[in-house]
Amino acid sequence: MKYPNDFINKIICGDCIDVMKVMPDSSVDLIITDPPYLIKYKTNYRINKSHDFCSQIKNDNNPQLVAKYIHQCHRIMKNNSAMYMFLSCDNVCWFKKQLKKYFKIKNMIVWVKNHWTAGDLYSQFGKQYELIFLVNKGKKAFNGKRITDIWLFDRVQGKKHIHQNQKPKKLIKQCILKHSNEGDIVFDGFGGVGTVAVACKELDRKFISVEIEEKYIKLSHKRIEAAIGSNGLKRWMR
Repeated sequence: MKYPNDFINKIICGDCIDVMKVMPDSSVDLIITDPPYLIKYKTNYRINKSHDFCSQIKNDNNPQLVAKYIHQCHRIMKNNSAMYMFLSCDNVCWFKKQLKKYFKIKNMIVWVKNHWTAGDLYSQFGKQYELIFLVNKGKKAFNGKRITDIWLFDRVQGKKHIHQNQKPKKLIKQCILKHSNEGDIVFDGFGGVGTVAVACKELDRKFISVEIEEKYIKLSHKRIEAAIGSNGLKRWMR
């Protein structure tokens, strides 16, 4: 692969670390990323136990991967740029320690959902939020008005929910709008079903996305095609 032609506006199938090693230093304007939370998560509340959501997230027991990923994120980010990293409250101290090695932590954003988890129904209150670290490499001013660090966005539900860790597009768009400009390059090393990619297209940003599971890349392409049409997809993904 050669940068940038084989990277820009592409969903690359592979290991994120291997792909990032080929990328030049200081080459992306913003990172929005949803790495494994390191909690060995899988749902036990579906009747159909063969459903994809009942399998454990790949690399959700691999802290070495996430630590290497954070280091590579710092390397490929431009000076005075920002990263949003999703995480669970279960491992907030570990993520904070790893991020502070390279970045200035600006906010721990609390994403409040319209629905809470099942979990332990008898001795644990339902969790209704996830956390997002906003960090800076150098200092990156946000666009527009200053907002609170409590974000209210509905979780993805129903037929639109095609990945168990899928994030709402409106939330991702807020990240993009606050810390990038049109034509900027947004990176996501754990692409999932392409929410960052679709949001970038709709907001006139470029993207680089990496996803290790081919089935999710196929779903990502379907979502992009639904947004811009098949001919637009072919032109855009060249």
